[in-house]
Amino acid sequence: MNDEELPGPTSALPQHEWLKNLVGEWETETDLAPEGDGSTPRGKGRESFSMFGDLWLFGEGEITFPDGSQMSSKMGIGYDVSDQAYRAFWIATVSSHLWKYNCELSEDGKLLTMNCEGPDMLGDSKSAFYRDFIELIDEDHRTHTSTMQDKQGNWVAYMKNYYTRVK
Repeated sequence: MNDEELPGPTSALPQHEWLKNLVGEWETETDLAPEGDGSTPRGKGRESFSMFGDLWLFGEGEITFPDGSQMSSKMGIGYDVSDQAYRAFWIATVSSHLWKYNCELSEDGKLLTMNCEGPDMLGDSKSAFYRDFIELIDEDHRTHTSTMQDKQGNWVAYMKNYYTRVK
């Protein structure tokens, strides 16, 4: 094989531009699943996203839960030109599972829907389906809602993050 036959690096496409919406430093407040008394516990944290080259977005986050426990996480999102689809991963200090997402961006570019299968957090079965939503509200505000499919096939929200850009 000579140099003329070697493939070149992947070039960024317009789909990669969407990733830049998340670049920056963010403060977050997190609503967790309601308690038995109907109250909604709230955590606080921060998240930082930067581009990894022109093709990937990489982020790190930390949250402190109402009971004082903490979680750190890392996330990557990119647009896979070979599959013509957004892909993501998430890892956290509270889970040994590598969460791998297949994603879809809405036509208006405001909502990224992230689908995956992972360990059943309720313990009812070996695995469950999850669907997360990153919604762009405006340049400095976004949300991230996490849902899980229950045994009856209903999607149940168990966490919602509210983000405000600080820089």
